[in-house]
Amino acid sequence: MIAKAVKGKGFRGALEYDLNKEGGQVIDTNMAGSNAREFAAEFAEIRKLRPNLGRAVLHVSLSAAPGEKFTNEQWREIGKRYLDGMGLEKNQFIVTRHTDTEHEHIHILANRIRFDGGVSSDSQDYKRQETIMRELERDYGLQRVAPSHEAERKAPTKGEIEATVRTGQPSAKQQLQQLCDSAATNCPSFTAYQERLEAAGVELVPVVQLEGAKLSGLSYRLDGVLMKGSDLGKGYSPAGLAKRGVTYEQDRDFAAVRASGEREARRGFGDAAGDIEAGPAPERGGLGADAGAAGAGAGGSDGRDTADAGRDRPQEPGAGREVQRPDRLAGQGLESGGSGGAERRRQPEPSRAADGVEPLRPGSGNGVGYSGARERVLALAGTADRAEPTGRESGSRVPEARRDRSLEALQRQIAALGVARFEVGVREAKTGQMMNREWSGAEVEQSAAWLKRMNARGNDVYIRPAGEHGLVLVDDLTADGISRMVKDGFQSAATIETSPQNYQAWVKLSDKPLSADVRHVAAQGLAKQYGGDPNSADSRHYGRLAGFTNQKPQHTRDGRQPYVLAHDCPGRAATAAPAYLERIEQGLDRAAAQKERQKRLEALQGVQTGYGAGNPLHEYQKQAQRLLKRFGEGADLSRMDWMIATDMAKSGRFTVQDIERGIRECSPNVESRKAGHTEDYARRTAANAWAAPEVQQHRQEQAQEQARQAKRDRDSPGMSR
Repeated sequence: MIAKAVKGKGFRGALEYDLNKEGGQVIDTNMAGSNAREFAAEFAEIRKLRPNLGRAVLHVSLSAAPGEKFTNEQWREIGKRYLDGMGLEKNQFIVTRHTDTEHEHIHILANRIRFDGGVSSDSQDYKRQETIMRELERDYGLQRVAPSHEAERKAPTKGEIEATVRTGQPSAKQQLQQLCDSAATNCPSFTAYQERLEAAGVELVPVVQLEGAKLSGLSYRLDGVLMKGSDLGKGYSPAGLAKRGVTYEQDRDFAAVRASGEREARRGFGDAAGDIEAGPAPERGGLGADAGAAGAGAGGSDGRDTADAGRDRPQEPGAGREVQRPDRLAGQGLESGGSGGAERRRQPEPSRAADGVEPLRPGSGNGVGYSGARERVLALAGTADRAEPTGRESGSRVPEARRDRSLEALQRQIAALGVARFEVGVREAKTGQMMNREWSGAEVEQSAAWLKRMNARGNDVYIRPAGEHGLVLVDDLTADGISRMVKDGFQSAATIETSPQNYQAWVKLSDKPLSADVRHVAAQGLAKQYGGDPNSADSRHYGRLAGFTNQKPQHTRDGRQPYVLAHDCPGRAATAAPAYLERIEQGLDRAAAQKERQKRLEALQGVQTGYGAGNPLHEYQKQAQRLLKRFGEGADLSRMDWMIATDMAKSGRFTVQDIERGIRECSPNVESRKAGHTEDYARRTAANAWAAPEVQQHRQEQAQEQARQAKRDRDSPGMSR
């Protein structure tokens, strides 16, 4: 069993996910609410006891392996054992079961603030959580997952399990583990290990120290995906392989290591042999993928590839060939300066600056502002210089420090967006398909060199925040639209010029996560108000990543594409956002209330023909329709059930079982309102109504009146009719 726990600041987003996802039902709680809004209000009351606690939310998923099945009662017991083991027995909690995937799992949402105002400790929470999982596996006879401290082979993650169930194919990590296990069986040397794996299509990327005397690291590449040995498990690192009998000796194995190093060097320099098409990325987000697959760390922040990070690329023969290829036909001014009367490098013209970061387009004064071929190639290669003043101009020949302005623009944008994780998309030029990767901000920076190469091949590069956040994108804006937004208090956290005089605005509405519904409505409203593209106004739209070229054909001028520029990037929330969000919340609440009312009315429509006056279903529906019309959309449905139950009990025409059936089969949305205990709720409500003092008194009065009427009938038998 796998546990995944996340601590956060806001309950509402987690509640919306847990309660409103298709196939979800609440199976246990110690709270009184029945929907996300009510639960959020309850959580908020306890949170007031510790207003300065930043991360009060604990959101946990517990996942069984495929094929392992549990009842609701068993899942409730598992959830209780987790809460008790983590010291959350005196805290608010909700346990929700989801059935939208092949493998069974539950979500636990708990308040770390206890009812007495204390805070449950999260000290060594990962270790305690792991202990609980191993105990559950033992007690329930489940598939065992090796603890992290002893795992020679890393277990599949929750995402890998879901992907395997969905596609029927093992993940890249699982494939590599299987192939490496087979290759290591009865394998006497590292050379033999490498030969076996390469025969199966796996390339080894060894790292040696002491001039080849020590094998210190090892990575594996399969179908363009590069993974470190430690990502597969301890048993796949050099030390782990040595324990399995796969030893490394310099005299015997260095030739195989050197051949791998030469192959990596060719790949790093962009030779045709290393120009590989993008392959599938591992579920872990593509960490460490090579130049042909999207992976964090494909290039350093200085613009160099990992394979040649220690080299000075402009001085190496053939260096930069791959990134220069798109500009061969526009190669004027590419000759480097030097002695012997060689042509001096063309000096770029002054360009606009935005908060200290010089835009990538040199602003040549032609009214278009497209970059020259030299600047474009050098920026893509990560070796762009600023202007080099000559002696005639400044009296000095000392060049200014080199800068990677693509990286600077990228850094400005991701810093302004201010989220922990990003989704980066690379749209393939030929097919239009999007290659998606999820990375941290640091991983995006590490992958800048790889992104430059993909961009140089004609692919567009996009970015958006991952997960829940408080940002919306307004696309296709003019300068006038941007100005009006600023004037009205909707100044953007990051303003991106995607092509000359065309802008995207990332507006931060809140530092806290907002639901997808709120972001969608907000984006639609801003796009309509300020002339943005309504088709791009949704909760998860990609925006352009600054520092790369816009490859759309309509923007091409003389074979060149405009750079995407990062302008104002303060990263602050819009001043008009709080009032705007309040209006949106009110509108969504009204829409939700109207939808709920409609659902209630629809649930009571279509009374089946043939129902008689004594039918309990007919009676319940008739009374429910009357009460909903009387009390409107704000009717308390549990209160309505009680009123109908007591009235039916007083009538003397229905049994307690009839009343229970009416509630169970006809009460609006009772399955979602009383998830996990619908039958118990119907039975208790009917029994309590039947035993209520006012009902008993009414039935007693009815019986007395019936007795008096019977006596009157007996006393006057001769009355004529």
